[in-house]
Amino acid sequence: MAASITLLEKRVLYLIRCQGLLSKGDRVVVAVSGGADSVSLLYILHKYREEIGINLHIAHLDHGLRYEESDVDARFVRNLADKLNLPSTIEKRDVQGYRKEYRLTLEEAAREVRYQFLSEVAENIGAVSVAVAHTKSDHVETVLLHLLRGSGLSGLVGLKEAVTLRYKRIEHLKIIRPLICLTRAEVETYCFELGIDYRTDATNESLTPTRNRIRLKLLPEIRRDFNPRIDEGLDRLSRLAADDLDFVVTEAERAKNKITRLEAEVLVIEKAMFLELHPALRRAVMRQVLTQALGSPKDIEAVHIEKMLDLAKGNAGQAIDLPDGLVFSAGYKELLLGRDLSKVTPLPPLDGEYRLNIPGVTELSDWRVTAEIIEAVGSVPVEQQETDTMVELMAYDKTGDELSVRARRLGDRFRPLGMGEEKKLKDFFIDAKVPQLWRSRVPIVVNPRHIVWITGYRLDDRVKVTAATQRTLRLEFTPV
Repeated sequence: MAASITLLEKRVLYLIRCQGLLSKGDRVVVAVSGGADSVSLLYILHKYREEIGINLHIAHLDHGLRYEESDVDARFVRNLADKLNLPSTIEKRDVQGYRKEYRLTLEEAAREVRYQFLSEVAENIGAVSVAVAHTKSDHVETVLLHLLRGSGLSGLVGLKEAVTLRYKRIEHLKIIRPLICLTRAEVETYCFELGIDYRTDATNESLTPTRNRIRLKLLPEIRRDFNPRIDEGLDRLSRLAADDLDFVVTEAERAKNKITRLEAEVLVIEKAMFLELHPALRRAVMRQVLTQALGSPKDIEAVHIEKMLDLAKGNAGQAIDLPDGLVFSAGYKELLLGRDLSKVTPLPPLDGEYRLNIPGVTELSDWRVTAEIIEAVGSVPVEQQETDTMVELMAYDKTGDELSVRARRLGDRFRPLGMGEEKKLKDFFIDAKVPQLWRSRVPIVVNPRHIVWITGYRLDDRVKVTAATQRTLRLEFTPV
């Protein structure tokens, strides 16, 4: 028995030394819930604290969710701290109130409150890290959970030996996992052989949380019916994913530094250079810039990244809302990410009024306007219909050839496509959510009688192509 205990402890010590988790003189917060994992972690670190050269401080948080059971857990940890003659911080916090305030799930709120508490304890005592008791079993369950959710590489990595957590409401927190080399069964055997008391959380047996169903139902069925070595397979998958992710992240960071800049609190991405990247790098760059803007990767979901990628490949002038008030917008040459994009506009300036060559090319200082007359009777064929917002088809019989382009003017009105009456251009811009500082740069195509086209946004209904249209005018605006 003694030999098996020593071997298990040596595995933990080897991991600590091999991964450089702890150094001589470190102050370490040990997160102790009272369960078998955290109590085992505490006993091992306490036993070898002088050999490693570290000072320990116990931290225990009562989430206020299990009522009397929580009180018993807190007393158990306090007695344990007294028994080992270690300092401790034991507190109770309102997870339910935090959940309501920030509109989180109960699991998210509990995790965030817990790490907020641990971060504060670490700061108060001058600790360099917080030791938590995640095991290899937790790691395997995490990988499978992320796999079921369709996670990318970062999710398949699972739980690492050491990580710096970044939450927008929490200071950066270094977490170490000395027990990640042990299974939950090994930890429980360790407690049994040493006669170590620990608390059992009844909620861990509930099949309601997804993670519990994976641990209690899915993994046992896979081991029994499909692959008895599934744990090893998932661990191997995580290590391969970690290697691939390390390469992608490094290359993405290099690419990001080349193609992005910060301008007036807005992240500006060079669109052409971004679209030349390999799809894997595009996805990684998007995740990095979104993390930079949010200050934390916590609220980033795969759907956010995919929407940003779709927009980057799509039409200019479109935008999507992202978490925490962020907006992502695609211009012709640039992609913008920030909370107030009016500070930066993807549209070149337009000074003065310029007559357009119909047909032909008109070169302006920052725009090239190409006009083409298409001889066609009736409505526009499908293959000639345009999807680019900076290209428009209109009835040449209605526009005439006396067309000019200018910026907006006070009192401008037009009849938006599909509407039977005129609308103030100012009101249209407001309804279309065109940022205030962009509006003076939107090219306005006019004829002697009225506005013809709000470039990039809406055609005037009076010049739309119909079945009676004899000739179609195609206008294309290209920034130069």
